[in-house]
Amino acid sequence: MKKIIVFMISLLILFTGFATPSYALSDSQSDSIQTLLDDASRISGVPGMSISILANNEVLYFSSGYADREKGLSASENTLYELASVSKAFTGMGILLLEEQGLLSMSDPIQKYLPWFTLKYQGKHVDMQSITLNNFLHHTSGLTNGSHSQNIPQGNTPDMLQKTVEMLVDSELSFYPGEQYNYGTVNYDVLGLVIEIVSGQSYEDFMREQVFQPLGLHQTYVYKEDAQATGQLAQGYRSSFFMTTPYNAPDYSGNKPAGYIISCTKDMARWMGIQMGIVQDIPEIFHTVIEKSHQGDMSVPAVNEMYYAAGWSVNANQTIIEHPGGNPNFGTEVAILPNERTAICLLTNGANINRSMVLKVKDILDGNLTQSYGISGTQLLDIILSSTTIILCLLAVLFFLLGSRRRKTNERQPMTKKRIIVTAILLIATIVQCIMCCALDWSTILIWQTYSVLTALISLALLTASITWFVYTHRYNASLRK
Repeated sequence: MKKIIVFMISLLILFTGFATPSYALSDSQSDSIQTLLDDASRISGVPGMSISILANNEVLYFSSGYADREKGLSASENTLYELASVSKAFTGMGILLLEEQGLLSMSDPIQKYLPWFTLKYQGKHVDMQSITLNNFLHHTSGLTNGSHSQNIPQGNTPDMLQKTVEMLVDSELSFYPGEQYNYGTVNYDVLGLVIEIVSGQSYEDFMREQVFQPLGLHQTYVYKEDAQATGQLAQGYRSSFFMTTPYNAPDYSGNKPAGYIISCTKDMARWMGIQMGIVQDIPEIFHTVIEKSHQGDMSVPAVNEMYYAAGWSVNANQTIIEHPGGNPNFGTEVAILPNERTAICLLTNGANINRSMVLKVKDILDGNLTQSYGISGTQLLDIILSSTTIILCLLAVLFFLLGSRRRKTNERQPMTKKRIIVTAILLIATIVQCIMCCALDWSTILIWQTYSVLTALISLALLTASITWFVYTHRYNASLRK
């Protein structure tokens, strides 16, 4: 009898709370996954990362490195990370829940809830009755990443979501609504504000009370202060010039529905189990909501054979359900393969990570144990720009010194027409580069991009100025050699 009780308790833990990890992999598979994580942390410079894996109805946790390197806090399945754009699936579930409750319809025009919200296409106001909630859910509204996402206001006050959406008023759309799918993070901020209007609650309170608590996601947070109070919130990091340093990015509370929910791989394991129907101890209404949330919008062409659903990127037959995410100092990826009963979540405290490593983890699960980590495009860009900065600065110093090596003399060659033209062109190029450096929105670039972007541009301007100096002063040196 005691054995039966123990067995039933074990099943209850597995299928409801994922309270303890269950390792069904072979030792060699576990070692390969851990080695891959350790290599990824070492090569990328990202201090900490955690992975949760669902395979054959069992959950496994792996972590590497530090949640906070300076404090010596190790990463674990309880470490809290910003989910970045993986947050969108939660917001998608929230608004579909309101639809299932009969409080709205996704085919409703946005103007029904935000009558003051207006958009433009080719300089003319769009008929807002023709833009529905579905357009924002599926990224077919015409609001795309770029100018629409670069000016998200910074702040942590309760009105930041309202301010963020107000910032979009009269935005010029990249295409007419409904014509195509083109990802734009701010679409989900609009949906977040609709959730507030319809529910009568703040977005944060609605998500906590109507989504997280009923689903048993007790380590998932919408307030950063609550996450910090647990002592488990990871320090974010960024990399530049081959170094990784702590970085506290500005608060973008108005972008929370799109990218700033906080969770850990333990809760994300349960979340993935909910998506796959493994976890059943949830309110019945969510089963319908989940099914809807996986339905991609096939009324528009796919992008890389993937359609957009409700915070998920899915293929035509829904055998792949996934979403990446990247904030200034966090990187994430969730991949769910329902037919294979497999799901993987990667959470890291640095944006330098190559998120495709989840595919390598899947290869290990399939028995291909020899997997190597490849650097990300972000890290490669930093390496190129950092190296470029060093080379250009050295060349700039060289040309400056060569141009300065002349004796004190009044003798000089007259400026030839050719030298005047060359000097003028180089001088204009230097001025243009300086103007470009000043005109760029560095307050945004330096938050989202590596610092080496700035130093590479500055070093290029310095090199051009040094060459200009060398060409101009070369006439003195030429006269002395006669």
